Amino acid sequence: MTPIMTEIAAHRGGAALWPENSATAFQGAIALGVEQIEFDVQMTADHVPVIFHDTTLDRMTNGTGPLADRTLAQLKELEITGGGGQILTLEEGVDIMAPSGIVLRCEIKPGPGMIPYAGLTDATLAILSRHGLFARTVITSFHLPILAEVASKALPMRDVIWLVADPIARLLSPTDLAILAHAAGVGAIAPHWKVLAEGTRLSDLRAADLRASAFGVLEDAAIVWALGTALPVFTTDRPDAALRLRLRLRHNQKGGAA
Repeated sequence: MTPIMTEIAAHRGGAALWPENSATAFQGAIALGVEQIEFDVQMTADHVPVIFHDTTLDRMTNGTGPLADRTLAQLKELEITGGGGQILTLEEGVDIMAPSGIVLRCEIKPGPGMIPYAGLTDATLAILSRHGLFARTVITSFHLPILAEVASKALPMRDVIWLVADPIARLLSPTDLAILAHAAGVGAIAPHWKVLAEGTRLSDLRAADLRASAFGVLEDAAIVWALGTALPVFTTDRPDAALRLRLRLRHNQKGGAA
């Protein structure tokens, strides 16, 4: 039997290699040959979905203050730190990724105070629909009601995954996590890999009928763990290292079977 290949998702396009969530990062991740590109979507003051992680502009641009207070025209005047160019609209990001055949791993962010942006989910799904990308898109969020909204639409998404913050993942039992996820119409979760690796948590989640993947897989040891536990996918800032280690593991498996 051929082992299931764990897919590699370049987190924010590969944040350890290029300016995160930038055209440069997405083009680089495509060239590397990863299976998925992870990116974040938020909403401008004039209701345009844009690709950006933080709720404030300070860390990753030459601007300051809340992203949600700026119009798209105002955001386009800024530069992404590290030579990443302009902040991309979701439409622009899709235009880069769609021709490659890569899986889009789209995290719908809540706004400041964890309050969802009005209309962001529908606007995001509308763009993906126009490009015919549902079958190639994984929708993720730390905000379970956002995912419940997506799941309620019964769209032919590749997957819908609940990103579980560490305090919640540690506070709730695998059974409780499964109850919450399934009630929202979600069958897959992704905690931080360190939480997932504690004790029997991974096997317990699988026993609770949850497909478990991981985020935050950065160091070589973490990547080897994720590959060795046959996760369906994990996100990493170092997709180049993940590809190298996966190739080495598969080579060793073939050698051992010879």
